[in-house]
Amino acid sequence: MLAGSAEEFIDDAEHHNQWWNNGTSPKLSQATDLTPRSDFHRVLKTTNTHYTDGVERLVYAIHGQTGIGKTTLLHQLVAALLNTTDFPHQNTDLELASAIEPRQILYISLEDSLYQLERAGDGIKRLSQVIDYFQTHVAPRQGQKFILLDDVQALDLDEDRKAELLDFVDENTYVFLTGIVASQVHLSTTESDDTVEEFELWPILPMKFVDTIQIGEGLGVNFDDEFRIQLEQYQSPDLDGPSPIKTIRAGLSGRDSETSLDTAVETLSELCFDIFDTNNRDNLHDAARAYLRTGGTLHQTDDPSIRNELSKSHFLLFLYKGLAKYRSVQQPENLHRLSAIAATNAGEELQYTALSDQIGVDRRTVDSYLDVLDEGIAVTESHDYSLRRYRRTRLYLRNPRHLVLLSQRQEHHGFEGYEQQDTLNHEFEYKLARTVAFDHAKRLAYTVGAYDVEYTETESGLIDYILHRNGHVLPFILSYHPHTGNAETIAEDFDPDSGQHTDSDTEDLRELDYRAPYRFIITDSLSKEVREDRSLTVENDGISVCYLPYWLFLLIC
Repeated sequence: MLAGSAEEFIDDAEHHNQWWNNGTSPKLSQATDLTPRSDFHRVLKTTNTHYTDGVERLVYAIHGQTGIGKTTLLHQLVAALLNTTDFPHQNTDLELASAIEPRQILYISLEDSLYQLERAGDGIKRLSQVIDYFQTHVAPRQGQKFILLDDVQALDLDEDRKAELLDFVDENTYVFLTGIVASQVHLSTTESDDTVEEFELWPILPMKFVDTIQIGEGLGVNFDDEFRIQLEQYQSPDLDGPSPIKTIRAGLSGRDSETSLDTAVETLSELCFDIFDTNNRDNLHDAARAYLRTGGTLHQTDDPSIRNELSKSHFLLFLYKGLAKYRSVQQPENLHRLSAIAATNAGEELQYTALSDQIGVDRRTVDSYLDVLDEGIAVTESHDYSLRRYRRTRLYLRNPRHLVLLSQRQEHHGFEGYEQQDTLNHEFEYKLARTVAFDHAKRLAYTVGAYDVEYTETESGLIDYILHRNGHVLPFILSYHPHTGNAETIAEDFDPDSGQHTDSDTEDLRELDYRAPYRFIITDSLSKEVREDRSLTVENDGISVCYLPYWLFLLIC
């Protein structure tokens, strides 16, 4: 079958932009029925800020796995902008909200369209014809134009084609791109980047715990609207009232004096015992355990088997088609195998030589597979805090539902559904808790400016998650049933000076003064002493240990 003519591409665009004629479309109606993720609010608010600041040319790049919600976000963005639709979840105080005429917005679906029939490199030419038609025959001559390009990986963009794409960004034009990995949508490295005033790059991940509470669906715990509004306030200094979560994150960053870390630890206790009452704490504890089952994903069906099939098929499509094509992986089944190994071992230490033997490829190829899985935010490595050359690694899936779907039935029994089952499976719950805590630690590392999330072994046991930035060290020990062990002894044994880190792109060790004023123990069961003293901090042989309820750790990330 031959590729379509320019007229067919324009007809396809008119089909995807039915709001040009009647102000809305079935796709927008579906989008308005869904509660938006926090990513939507971030994109809308950031875009509004640039708009009110007078920015004329903006490129907003969004990336994430297949089925993660990129297309839904774009349709919700269109619904929020249009002055012809009623989107109840938009921020009504924003200048852009419900302010844009239908003919100022162009949405193009590149993955499921005629563009797939074009030869490599020709799709961008067809796209230029459609955009030219939009600018000359559809959009008003004055006013801001919004161009939304969904799944740009279909265009197979190299640097020259990215430059061509930037040429579409005329005055008063905002372009939104979605793709599966950052490099596909990141246009600010091209030679034409000086023609655009602002670039934004944003990853979409499975919803973290605090965002799932904000959505208020799927956890089986009743958080009323007042509590969710308070939780939003606690995270944001822009709203009236205290923002303890923001204070905690700022203190943990270590960018200020050491007192700021003391303030963060004190605020953790206040948040746990003073701001949250017993009912709040119990609900958050139950919600955290329920979150391990839901995986932080919104679905349009309540049938667990259908939800599982969708989640697995989306993930495998992402591995076999998206990532494999992006990196020209000749044996995409090896990406699947490594993901299954990550599910089976769930953060256990692995030898690279063993991985090579199991997959049947050399170490360099294993490294390339792990790099592409990390770039796709599918499987992430954790390296040893105390080693300069790595022979071992720990692998973590970033979506807890993938841990369920890729592990063996005898391992995940009782977790097939999304609701609490009568079957008890403490070992698999621990695996989920460990995986989810790593994912949230990665998000916390981004927030506080840490280089990565590492681990190290002490004589007494494992420090699971270490966040480090310029010698400022935050060690976290996971003490979650049935693996509660000797967390206090591990905390005492940890020596922050065991860290070894090199300068960027060199083998030269950095001379750092490693400091860890606090050791943090993430636990699903606070001791009686901590509860009675109403303080999370305990002094053990001169070591300051801060006990974090599992739900509280997830909440601050």
